[in-house]
This record gives sequence, structure tokens and C-alpha cells, in this order.
Amino acid sequence: MNIITDLAQLRQPSSPLEFLTDKGPDSTEGNEIINKLKSVMEADPTLLALAAPQIGINKRIFCIRFSDTIKTFIDPIITKKANYKIAPETCASMPGKEILISRPEELSLVYYTAEYKYEDNKLLGMAARLFDQQYQLLDGILPDELGLVSEVETDGSLYDLSEDDFLQLVDIYKQYVQVKLDKAREQIKTDDAMAEKFNSMLFSEKVVNGQANVVDKSSLGAEESDPIATAKVALATKSLKNQEKAINQANTKRFLQRKTKR
Repeated sequence: MNIITDLAQLRQPSSPLEFLTDKGPDSTEGNEIINKLKSVMEADPTLLALAAPQIGINKRIFCIRFSDTIKTFIDPIITKKANYKIAPETCASMPGKEILISRPEELSLVYYTAEYKYEDNKLLGMAARLFDQQYQLLDGILPDELGLVSEVETDGSLYDLSEDDFLQLVDIYKQYVQVKLDKAREQIKTDDAMAEKFNSMLFSEKVVNGQANVVDKSSLGAEESDPIATAKVALATKSLKNQEKAINQANTKRFLQRKTKR
């Protein structure tokens, strides 16, 4: 089973899994989805997380790999986010791309397990970041909508940037977030649908007001600067300008106006 890379197909919010009945949980549909997700992840040990929409199933289920265990989250809800940090990430539906984005590294959450039991939990660090990414995928929000995208083949890997160049890129990202946030604030005045979407963008406040820390560069395993590091930043800057232009294009307008289910 192939992972969907058509981003337009993934921008629709997913529906909850309806499994509760008078006679107890009906596991038929859920088990089928879980088995498919785990099958794809077991075939690729490098795959750390996968959501049902990424395999063409519009239900609120995803799996995350913890060491040698794949854990399932059904109809998850995040109740608290904290400790935002800016760092690069990848997404299985965006091959060849890295995204600089702010995510919480502390989460409180509730969900149903693969056994259809209600559970509350807390996640830290990379697990929290992965959960936040997958959770947004269920809402039809992809990393490219809230992060700064880099093409690895042409721009090089963000993990290879020197500390100074990485910090320059973070500044570019903050400018990009500010543009997104300003546009959203303007549109919310006349667009009721934007009011719902705006809740998904409030994290941006933490980015531009300094509450989102930059991840410790040493934890990324980055090497010292090489001769083309500055060129990578220049390419990222060019990419930023192109994305800012896209704000007035139809695809970004749809992003701003789309209703998301919470």
C-alpha cells in the first residue's frame, strides 16, 4: 500500500471513528484500519508515524513507533501543549522535503487505544512532536501550511547547516509565520470560517513573541559549516518569498478559509 503524496487529497479533515454501540465497541472497521497502518509501518522501519488519511482512509486514527512498539491512537484529543521548540522535521507524504516548524515538546492528551479503551497520557520530546504532526494531519493541516519548506535535493539538508546559518533560517521562518498570522487576523474580521482556523494558528504567537525556543543544534547531529551553507540559506530565503507570494493565490486562500473540525 502506497503512502499518499497528493497534498490536495490530504487537506480534508477526517471523521471520528464511530465504534461505540449499545453492545460495546464494534472493532471491525477500526481493526481493519489499524492493521493496514501497521502493515505499512512494519514494511518500513524508518517510518516513525502514519495517519489513516495518508493511506486513503478519512478516519481519525494514527500510529506512532516507540522503539520496537507501534502504538495506536483512535479519536485523539490534545488537552494541553507546552514547551514549543523550532526544529526541522519530515513527513511521509512529503518525500524529499524538510520543514522548519515550531511544535510542542510537552503534550497532554486523551484517546482510545487499539483495544478501544479510553486513556489519558503525556508525551515529551520527539514523541510529542510526532503526535502533534499526526494530529494536525487528521485536521487536514499539513506541515507546509505552518512551516517553512526546504527541498533537500536542491537546498541541502537543514540538519547540515551550521549553527549561525540555522539561526538565520529560524529568523526567516519567524518572518514567514508573522505574514501568515497577519493575513489570518485580517481575514477573521470578515470570515466566520476563519475563526475556527485561527485556533489552529495560535501557536504562531509563541513563535513570533519568543516563547518558542530554537532546538539545541547539537541534538540535530549537525556538522560544522561547509562552503555551501550560506547558499542554502539564500535558497531558503528565495523559497520564503515564493511562499509569501502564494498567500494571494487560490490554494492559500482555501487554506485560510477551510473549516477544520475540532
